Amino acid sequence: MGESQTLRFTNHKTISKEIKEILNMNNTISADKLNGAHMIAHRGYSAIAPENTLPAFKLAGENGFWGAECDTSPTADGVWIVMHDDTVDRTTNGEGPVNSFTFDEIRALTIDGGHNPEKYPEANVPLLTEYLDMCKAYGMRCVIEIKDCTPVDMLGDLAALLSAREEKAGFTIISFGREHCVKMKQLMPDTPVLFLISNGPGDDFDEAIQFCLANGLDGMDFECTWDEAHVKAAIDAGLKTMIWTVDEAEVAKRYYDWGVRDLTSNALPPQAVEGLF
Repeated sequence: MGESQTLRFTNHKTISKEIKEILNMNNTISADKLNGAHMIAHRGYSAIAPENTLPAFKLAGENGFWGAECDTSPTADGVWIVMHDDTVDRTTNGEGPVNSFTFDEIRALTIDGGHNPEKYPEANVPLLTEYLDMCKAYGMRCVIEIKDCTPVDMLGDLAALLSAREEKAGFTIISFGREHCVKMKQLMPDTPVLFLISNGPGDDFDEAIQFCLANGLDGMDFECTWDEAHVKAAIDAGLKTMIWTVDEAEVAKRYYDWGVRDLTSNALPPQAVEGLF
């Protein structure tokens, strides 16, 4: 990648020249062409570029994804950054909990995990605002997972940050943290908030439906191993449904046929499923 293509940010209060140049462009494939299905890039186009980096989100925009999902939590000095894990160990050359680093310290780390990090030497740990800027530039919906290690008493700061934005494609908030979901729905009542659920020991889908209904949540974002009966139960309860992580076209088709329209994928851009639904 040449210098003109890099996505370096030296000042976290500024927007890169490249993002400004593509601002207001919309390369997404219309949901009409996918019969209402929405393809969401899981941590960006993470099958191609390192997860949760600006190159991965940029590639998602260039390849027409309707939305881009990210993970966020605050640093030691209260700056909201984008990273999936509670520690920096798996995706960077650093070690230790995310919340033990200041923003400047975490920014200085090298991305050495995920797909093809050697092809993206410019990649670093992004600010949440940089991810938001990239989504805005490509007209992608911002699907933001709040990590459940995030102190609940800091969610007011996050809600204020998001509420000050004017993303035309909008936000969806997701979290495994029950308190986090309830609090964000209170803070941002007009924003969809979905409860995340895996499919493992102790995961009770029916109880999760009741939790969502009792707390005014908008829906559920669930692992793509739940069966049709569970999916139908959520839909019949009036909940929005989103699934993760769908990397095979036949799986995407199966859940679409069951009524799910928001499909999160590491590897399936809209072009790969156009005409499938």
